[in-house]
Amino acid sequence: MEICLIDGAGTRSVPEASVEELLARDTGFVWIDFDHTDARGMSLLTDVIKAHPADIQDCYTRTPVPKIHPYADHLFSAINGVARGTDGRLHFQPLKVFLNDRLVVTVLGPTHQALTHEAARRELTAVRGRLDTQELCPASGLDLITAVRFEMLRAQEDLTGTAASSIAALERRVMQTDPVKAEALLQDLFELRHDLQTIGTSAAQTYESYGQLIETLSAREGLMRVDLRRIKELRRAFGHLKNTTDLEREYLQEMVDLFQTRVSTELNRFVRKITAWGTVGIAWTVIAGIYGMNFAHMPELNWTFGYLYVIGLMATVGLVLAFLFRRKGWM
Repeated sequence: MEICLIDGAGTRSVPEASVEELLARDTGFVWIDFDHTDARGMSLLTDVIKAHPADIQDCYTRTPVPKIHPYADHLFSAINGVARGTDGRLHFQPLKVFLNDRLVVTVLGPTHQALTHEAARRELTAVRGRLDTQELCPASGLDLITAVRFEMLRAQEDLTGTAASSIAALERRVMQTDPVKAEALLQDLFELRHDLQTIGTSAAQTYESYGQLIETLSAREGLMRVDLRRIKELRRAFGHLKNTTDLEREYLQEMVDLFQTRVSTELNRFVRKITAWGTVGIAWTVIAGIYGMNFAHMPELNWTFGYLYVIGLMATVGLVLAFLFRRKGWM
């Protein structure tokens, strides 16, 4: 657990025992940051904020669905970031935030086992670094959380940009790779689609959650007041990310459709060849069947060159059929 006081003098760590005293001051605000497994942090959370039991329980739950609950004295939000794990797949970074006028509490987790501690805390670490260098000087807790959310947003934008570059490379592979031997290509296409789906879904849900928050704060009295300009700014940014991932996903779907078309075309070409050769084989079978019926009076069976005649007939029929099929592009 880390506790910081943020005011006009900058950002500095403070002991846990001084939290209540600092919250009684008229300047600055306190930031408490810890993981969901930190028992001391969870105990301190319930001491400084009258949190709803369901929100406390959410701190121990990993869910892909974002939540924002406004109350009279504080605001609770559970919005996920996205990071790549050691297994190469994208996973959510569950970040729960309790916010009031003088206090910000961030609770991280629970995260997927494939997500390293450094990857899970990447955005929080980046914001703390900006605070230490005074590149970021938030005037309120909402300004701080806005900075954290924008760090998560930029990470997702970078992932989307990487995916867009991969789509261009996959397009070349789709056109050059033999569809019959393209299992690896198909796997890459669906893994990339999964990445875009994960980012797009997270962005869309966050966009809708901020929209619902704006409507709720505008319609209901007695809730904690926040700067709606910040909320609207975040909503626009996540809306832009949602639209971008939707466009990239549509482009990727076109690649998948193109790949499936090539596979279907190759299959049709194979079926035509099989049909053509099968037709030739059937013609030979008919001829062989006629002379294999073993009737007593079949004059061709007594011909001296009967065998060569039948072989020649079969060859002629085969060549004629092959010529006709080749003219139609079936062979």
